[in-house]
Amino acid sequence: MKWLKFVAWVVGALLIVGLILRLTVMESWVIPEDPVLGASIVPSINAGDTVLMWTTGEPGLGDLMRCTDPEDPQRFVVGRAVGFAGDKIRVENGKLFLNGRGYDTVESCTNGKVTFPHPTSGAPTEAGCSRVEIGGGWHFRAMTHGDGKNSSQEHTVGEGRIYLLSDNRTFHDDSRDFGAIPIESCRGKIFFRTWGKAGWSDGEARLTYIR
Repeated sequence: MKWLKFVAWVVGALLIVGLILRLTVMESWVIPEDPVLGASIVPSINAGDTVLMWTTGEPGLGDLMRCTDPEDPQRFVVGRAVGFAGDKIRVENGKLFLNGRGYDTVESCTNGKVTFPHPTSGAPTEAGCSRVEIGGGWHFRAMTHGDGKNSSQEHTVGEGRIYLLSDNRTFHDDSRDFGAIPIESCRGKIFFRTWGKAGWSDGEARLTYIR
């Protein structure tokens, strides 16, 4: 039947386009079961998720980037690109100040909280979840209170470097820990999750756009 041939042609064309993208400008990545990395990326994504990344182009403000860990080239860090050459960054109690302008939360997540394994003990840990607008877009932020890791930090970004900020502001693995890093070490912009650790059966994590 004609409609079956049409569907077959459309599916075939999409597969070809997907293959071309995969070979040229896009890469899939299964986020490692690393407790420090896993804690730092909630609530946007989770350890074990399979995500898609653009591998060309320069990072933009607010992009969620995968970068080579400056302290261990065998692993990766994931964080928001929030500062570039010459920018003055201050992070105080989880709030970002970029060149004097503050980027605070505008509303809570649907459930208002997120639970994740503690990076040291593995115990279930709860954090508040809220939305932050930055760079013409927005992302979710996790944060707990009463923890020394939320202390204020300031930094001026050097030439050819990028400042990363974890979505989990408290249990972070970002430029507050290792400083601004070479921008060329960040060549993966995470934009889509195909499925979560549980696979295709996890409807909440399946086929989700990552902001």
